[in-house]
Amino acid sequence: MPKSNAPAAAPEPLPTPSGTQSIPANLRDRLSPVVMETYAAGDFHRADMRTIAREAGMSFRTIYRYFGDKEALLFWFIQHWLGGLYPAALKPFDDAGDLKSKLLAVLTLHLEFYERNPNVGRIIFMTVPLERWMRDPSYAQHEMMRRLLHAITDAQQQGELRCDVDSRLILDTFNAIFNRAFLMWEYRRRSYSLAAQAAPLMSILWNGITPHKAREPEAAAAKKPTAPRKRTAK
Repeated sequence: MPKSNAPAAAPEPLPTPSGTQSIPANLRDRLSPVVMETYAAGDFHRADMRTIAREAGMSFRTIYRYFGDKEALLFWFIQHWLGGLYPAALKPFDDAGDLKSKLLAVLTLHLEFYERNPNVGRIIFMTVPLERWMRDPSYAQHEMMRRLLHAITDAQQQGELRCDVDSRLILDTFNAIFNRAFLMWEYRRRSYSLAAQAAPLMSILWNGITPHKAREPEAAAAKKPTAPRKRTAK
């Protein structure tokens, strides 16, 4: 991936569940491994804040004061854990190169992150109640989606991507790769490198979102009939 000397964007500060109190670093660091282990290993609906408080060695009242309920607790920590992925995953958009290279870089960075942090992946793709998470600001990942959609729309206007489908559909298809790739990696007991799937997955996606005429030379070469062999007298 081409390198850039541009400084990385500063991560946005995490909002607090109450909107009024910041989360002390020592509280965050004590809770983080407990929250991760609890939600990665079990059912969201069976998890409770009293057990988490006990495992973290703190009072239930302390957790309740900062987070209010277990949904706010989990969603805040998801945003915190994703700090290991963003803003690094935004950097390819600032680098030189074509859109395919940038999308491949973004895909690779995501799969590398989830391979290094499988419990975060389990929580995001398998445990979190999506209907509830979608109401929380942490679900949208606005900056990532904005940059992706802008790059896709620009490529459509330049004829690099198909214009017969909505740009948001291309965005949704790209994002769906993370989900399915991780789920099958877990289902297959992590028996291969998740990050190594980025290139073949990108190849499949790219062939579906580029204009048909861009693939005609390859298709024509594949369909080109071979000259009949001359028969020789026996």
